[in-house]
Amino acid sequence: MKKVLTIITAFICALNIKAQEATTASTGSGRLPVAGDIAFGIDALPYLNYLGNIFNNTANNTLALGSANVYIRYFLSDDMAVRAIISVTDNTTKNRTYVRDDAAVFVDPLSQDKVIDVQINHNQNYGLTLGIMKTRGYEKVRGFYGAQLRYAFGRNQIKYEYGNEMTVANPAPTSIWGNVTERTLLNDNGINHLIGGGVFLGVEYYFLPKVCIGGEASLMLNYSWGTQGNTKTELIQNGARFERDQPVTPGNRSFSITTFRPATYGGLYVMFHF
Repeated sequence: MKKVLTIITAFICALNIKAQEATTASTGSGRLPVAGDIAFGIDALPYLNYLGNIFNNTANNTLALGSANVYIRYFLSDDMAVRAIISVTDNTTKNRTYVRDDAAVFVDPLSQDKVIDVQINHNQNYGLTLGIMKTRGYEKVRGFYGAQLRYAFGRNQIKYEYGNEMTVANPAPTSIWGNVTERTLLNDNGINHLIGGGVFLGVEYYFLPKVCIGGEASLMLNYSWGTQGNTKTELIQNGARFERDQPVTPGNRSFSITTFRPATYGGLYVMFHF
């Protein structure tokens, strides 16, 4: 009798274990995102390259983050989410150089006084991609696919500030960029716009509960256009200083159909779900 009870008990326990395994497989044991979850992610390639260079004993290894993307998702259901990819780059660099002080040299030809010429480079790039995605898969591995729209904005301006003023008495002042009678104050390359749309396909691996590493590729149709570029200069003419603003480029237009390598528009990333 005891043997029969033991066999029955073992059989019941086995059924319970199988039921728990089935439940775990269907729910992912809390490993996979569910409806209402919000996800936040960052590009993984800069960190993987850095770690790889450490193991390869690469000299002067640095963490080159560049203009990283930020990934945001909201899950409408367990297998569908809306998402956004945001990229922002806004850099201002000032290059400062000593040149001789023309006014001081006019008073004393042996003067060693200096003034500073400055080149200010302002680079802006912004991008926003909005999409909807569908997921499917088993346990730790999930595939996904979807469609997206993208808008990007870019602008580059280079401004020049001179230590020696341009005057009637000094129409070609000393400068690190040469002693010229017409010198540049501003190079504005205009504003570049891009709009695009397309589809994407990728895969994710959940190596921890609600934490995954993923990668994707995209096929996009893009149209880009630019505004007019201008150059502003200063010069002495008819006994007076004045500024001249001249167009240099009318702005380009382009249309393209392209696939993007994994490092672009949603490539290799780490995603955290909450």
